[in-house]
Amino acid sequence: MYNARLRAVTDKLTKAEKKIADFLEGSAKEGRIMTSYELAEQLHIGQSTIIRFSKKLGYNSFRELQVDLVHSPASTAIEDIAVNESTKATNFKVTKQYQEIIDLTYAQNSDAVIEETIRHIKRANRILIHGIGNSNLFAEYFVNQLTTIGVVASGSSNNHVIYSTIACYTPEDLVILISESGETPEILQAAKIARSRQVPVISMTRAVKNKLYDYSDLILRTVNRMSRTRLETMTMRCSQLCLIDMIYLNLFKTDYEHYLNALDNSRTICSTKDR
Repeated sequence: MYNARLRAVTDKLTKAEKKIADFLEGSAKEGRIMTSYELAEQLHIGQSTIIRFSKKLGYNSFRELQVDLVHSPASTAIEDIAVNESTKATNFKVTKQYQEIIDLTYAQNSDAVIEETIRHIKRANRILIHGIGNSNLFAEYFVNQLTTIGVVASGSSNNHVIYSTIACYTPEDLVILISESGETPEILQAAKIARSRQVPVISMTRAVKNKLYDYSDLILRTVNRMSRTRLETMTMRCSQLCLIDMIYLNLFKTDYEHYLNALDNSRTICSTKDR
């Protein structure tokens, strides 16, 4: 799993962090185990840099990283999709990429984080879910999943509507923001308004720390597989969808009969409208 975690954040590593990654790759082949202090001395960098590197990869400590690294198989990076390859080869790579992202999404989000998200949803009077561009598609999907089981959730692609709605919210409500980068100005503005109103904010955003972290009460971490070419799968979408479904299904379990009745009623109403 170490290799997959590293690939997911490679483009966000600092020069010093890349130095750590290169050294660890060599030490893993030699079976060497070092403390963060020893590694800092070896590379002539600050021990805090090593700790930040570990956190960026989603580990709680450098020791946890070391244990995972020792038990990780040799790096077998998934090759990029090539223009002249066969359909079979492309299909194989796509499935491997998605499998890796799903495993990594699961590893980056603890059971406790999913459970806390569900507690926020259950105690909220109103829920607003918002994203920009492709992320808005998943915001709409999330809203639909919740409303069909009777949860009061809404969203809009209009930023002014979003801002006005959040401005009317209270600490008993909830805002969920979906942003791949966590740096989108419109998403950050929505988060700032929620913070000013003391409305809890749950953010679904990239695992690497970004500006949205500073305005969030809870972080759902999504991951992506970086490609050297433009021929790449939209693995971030896979990560977002995986998280939404984990939340939805675990929420459903908390009051199965209640949510099942709400879902049946919703389906009955929709089928009546279709006639």
